[in-house]
Amino acid sequence: MDKDRDPSAQDGTRIPESASEGQVVETIREVRRLLEDGDHQAALALFGRFHPVDQGTVLMGLAHDPQLKILTELTPGATAEILEIIEPEEAAEVTQRLGVTALSQILDEASPDVAADILRLLPRERSQATLAAMQAAPEVVPLMGYPDDTAGGIMTPGYPVVRDGTTTGNALDQLRLLGAATDNLSSVLVVDQNSTLVGSLSVTRLALARPNTVVGEIANPDFISAHVDTDQEECARLMERYDLSHLPVVDGQSRLVGVILSEDLVDVVEEEATEDMYRMASMAGERVFGPLRNSFRRRLPWLYINLATAFLAAGVVSLFEETIKQVVALAVFLPVVAGQGGIGGTQTVTLVVRSMALGELPGGLGRRLLVREVVLGVIHGALLGIVVGFMAYAWKGNYMMGIVLGIAMLGNMVVAAIAGAGVPLLLRRLRMDPAVSSAVFVTTFTDVIGFLMFLGLAASLINFLV
Repeated sequence: MDKDRDPSAQDGTRIPESASEGQVVETIREVRRLLEDGDHQAALALFGRFHPVDQGTVLMGLAHDPQLKILTELTPGATAEILEIIEPEEAAEVTQRLGVTALSQILDEASPDVAADILRLLPRERSQATLAAMQAAPEVVPLMGYPDDTAGGIMTPGYPVVRDGTTTGNALDQLRLLGAATDNLSSVLVVDQNSTLVGSLSVTRLALARPNTVVGEIANPDFISAHVDTDQEECARLMERYDLSHLPVVDGQSRLVGVILSEDLVDVVEEEATEDMYRMASMAGERVFGPLRNSFRRRLPWLYINLATAFLAAGVVSLFEETIKQVVALAVFLPVVAGQGGIGGTQTVTLVVRSMALGELPGGLGRRLLVREVVLGVIHGALLGIVVGFMAYAWKGNYMMGIVLGIAMLGNMVVAAIAGAGVPLLLRRLRMDPAVSSAVFVTTFTDVIGFLMFLGLAASLINFLV
């Protein structure tokens, strides 16, 4: 989460510069050169000119030793700003060589949810030692009990609340004592004496009410909240659907334990969309410059699975070797049938998986979706079949070749529609992630069945093709 930042935070006067990609690359080289020459002050001055977002990029572009030299020169607050922006895995990596005392001071300056994310990724002994040295440990420890992809794992615990029995005058006094923490506050949450969430109240209505009015009388009892175990993707969906600037998080007794702010979910939305996209390509959990071993371990099994499905398709083709020997032109059109079916299935599976991720496809609408995609497959198949049929006839001068190819195209587009919609729906029914390699299975269906239909029709009509 990127906290509000004073542009002059680092030197009191200079406004940090934004950097283009080329400037960042050049800065990495220059900082590295200055550090190698022993000019640490010049390197730090150059590094400090940029916004924390760009500083994070520069830091991740340096080797471990230059990273450590930069971090030891920065104040805990400046380092915390960078850690707020970069990924938790990257933050844990760049701080791994810092001492426990230095790391605890940095995490004290970071928001509790970010500190908890980083501490979860550290070795157990180092994490416990850092927590023991932190002043903010009482705020961080409760967050570490929740998985980092749930509402409890991403919430911010310290959001302004008022008691329902408090008068509006006293409530305003309480908010004034919070100072700068209320600068961007649009509403406060209302709780009872047991910290149970009972409503919300806009700051405007609070300010305009008579000073002796009881907060509980004017609070809005209709509110949307999330349980601490709610998946972060569902939290993002709730905030988008109901246009919320913040989402209260409650425990099993409906007690308020924290709040998810809209800026907290920007990274969540990007992370979930990226995760779904990577899973469809069988690359879940990878980063572009992540460990080579991790990429190898995640990709190779699915490459083997894809290889097996390719041999399955080859086996289907081998069943019709005699037919292909008699009409060699059939081999020319095999990629046409498989390619169109593959792209049709990929289009459908991408739409379905993304709709599931956005909550636009409840379980009861599965059959309706399947019918819709089959109708679309028939229309596309018929139009494409007519075109490829005429092209095959014009190319090879055999009208029956065109008919066989056209029928096979129609059938394979219908198969692509059924597989593209059916595979994700089936995976969801089996309580598996629909994004996990749906495309691999869909391509298998379209290749195998497409070859089977095309070559099977050709074999049954061989006398008209020779």
